[in-house]
Amino acid sequence: MPLSRSAALLLLMGAAGSTACAQAIFAPRASALGAYAALVQDVRGFTANPAGLTGMKDWDIYTTTYTTTGTGGGGFVFSGFGLGKRFLGFNSLAVQYTPGTTLDVVKRATFRIAGLSLATDTLINYDEPLAVGYAARVSDRLSLGIQARMQTEKVSNPQYTLEAINDSLSTILPVQQTYQRDVWFADLAVSWKPADDVSLSALGRSLARITSRGIPSGYDQYALPWTRSLELGAAWSPVQSIRVSAAGSTAKRGALGAEWNPLADLSVRCGLYGDGTLSPFLDAVGVGIGYRYLFFEADASYVRFTSEANRGGTVASASFDPSRIDDLGMSPYAGDRASFSIRAILGNVRETPVRIEGVQLAGGVYPSAFQAMAYRPVGRVRVRNTSNRPVAARAAIFVDRLMDRPTLSQPVSIQPGETADVPLTAVFNDRVKDIPAVTIRDATVTVSAAIEGDYDDEAQARLVIHGRNDWDGTPESLRYFVTPDDPEVIRTSREIMLAAKDSLSGVPSELGQLRRAKLLCDAFAGRLVYVSDPKHLTEFVQYSPETLRSRAGDCTDMTVCFSSLLSSIGISTAFVDVVPPKAPEKAHMFLLFDTGVSPQYGDHVSSNPKRYILRKSKSGRETIWLPLETTAITRGFEEAWTEGAQQYFDDVELGLGLASGWVRIVDVY
Repeated sequence: MPLSRSAALLLLMGAAGSTACAQAIFAPRASALGAYAALVQDVRGFTANPAGLTGMKDWDIYTTTYTTTGTGGGGFVFSGFGLGKRFLGFNSLAVQYTPGTTLDVVKRATFRIAGLSLATDTLINYDEPLAVGYAARVSDRLSLGIQARMQTEKVSNPQYTLEAINDSLSTILPVQQTYQRDVWFADLAVSWKPADDVSLSALGRSLARITSRGIPSGYDQYALPWTRSLELGAAWSPVQSIRVSAAGSTAKRGALGAEWNPLADLSVRCGLYGDGTLSPFLDAVGVGIGYRYLFFEADASYVRFTSEANRGGTVASASFDPSRIDDLGMSPYAGDRASFSIRAILGNVRETPVRIEGVQLAGGVYPSAFQAMAYRPVGRVRVRNTSNRPVAARAAIFVDRLMDRPTLSQPVSIQPGETADVPLTAVFNDRVKDIPAVTIRDATVTVSAAIEGDYDDEAQARLVIHGRNDWDGTPESLRYFVTPDDPEVIRTSREIMLAAKDSLSGVPSELGQLRRAKLLCDAFAGRLVYVSDPKHLTEFVQYSPETLRSRAGDCTDMTVCFSSLLSSIGISTAFVDVVPPKAPEKAHMFLLFDTGVSPQYGDHVSSNPKRYILRKSKSGRETIWLPLETTAITRGFEEAWTEGAQQYFDDVELGLGLASGWVRIVDVY
């Protein structure tokens, strides 16, 4: 009786070993696509390419289960779970625990005693229970990754001992001998996006190995080989809703895959597996589906192998060739399987529907014209819509200390997958006027797909802030140096007008404005000396109070100062900008001012109509304007008028500069 019980126990152990399944863990999305490496962007199946972990949002969790569908298949088995975390900007760490990744080999044997046959099958088990990966984003398009994978080999060998019950009776008791060897492999990976719709990947698999001892040398024939290999992957999105992928390995394995999104939250997948060591080359076919709702995603897949030989769940040692295994998941002994998974994104999971493609800032900010930056763009930011729906993107720019708060742009509509340039305007505070010389400041540019809320992407660019006296050379910007409301300008013009009060009393009303301009010019000329710019920089312009205090300036300084004085007593002015097309180095500028005289009184101004211009004033009324050559202002009103009139006649009347566009008149309001 004791002997029979022992035999029954051994037979039960042998039956349990024979039902083990050869099954490897696979994320359903990965198994459905086959060529998955270039599409890794989260913790699912990251062992195909750990560099793709940088695509995670924050916390990433998934769990999977599977069932075999071929001969010997059973119920659902817990495959494992994965956990990933993005940290410190663009660093990611992930771990994958997969107790369901296993392959069993049985070496059949029997032991006969007292007419009984006892099973002494040796079970060799292979599994990959653990993987750890780390990835870092080097740039917007390049990521690097490294991972360590644990592989175990276990040998379970039943032995027997003869134990005496009494002097006349003995029994045979089983003793299970178990040996285990742990092997760690190291892989290196890279992901690169040469274009927005193309992804490439490379993985050096099993580049290094650390092996523990624990299995007797008699089982070395069952050890899995250490094979270094290079795996390459590529993915392309010809349109927003379709992705196609390909993968190949120096281990003579390859795959093709495709993923289609008929709806924004629904994915349909298929893949083909190839093995160059098999005939036919096509090894398996995968299909799958995925659905996303808010921050959860469910995936399902089915993999069918073209050859069903030795895929019954247990591999006999006589049919087992360890040299053919370089991937437990797609080994020649893995069976057909249906897999299911659920993934959750936790933590900072807000989607970012827009991404900054680039920032382009203008030539710089001129403090003299800083108020114009509020409506004249200082640059542009190129924004891509990464979502499946149209968005209204807004951009903002902020420069610390020089701005009180970020300046938000107007919304720009962007269609899915497309890019658009969003103009950047900036509202600076008065501190910008205190910058004495050219400096460089960091400008933070943010974009958002909503009118309010957190920004969806951020970039920094270097913004040039010029000194308060710097000028970009355009007449439009020179207007901002004209300061008629400055106290020193007002005091100067009032003193000149007060001193000439008696001479103005008898002047006809229609000529009063012309007379005041003449008196102001003559008095102004007597107070100043014409000198070249001390910095020898044409873009350096003095503000009117600086010119009045120094009593000296170049032609641009005098133009600005005299325009300020005229404007302070209500006389409109305009700049005439001349850039000869055949001699741009002879570019110059002179001044026009409004006499307020109607055209019918033109002979009261001059008997020569070539000495004045008829144009509309600020109020829209046509009046007589006089040109003044600013380089001659120090010689008095008549000299400046004569040279200005000749200059205007040569450039505009004879040279047709206004009609040709190389002469521009810019009003100073």
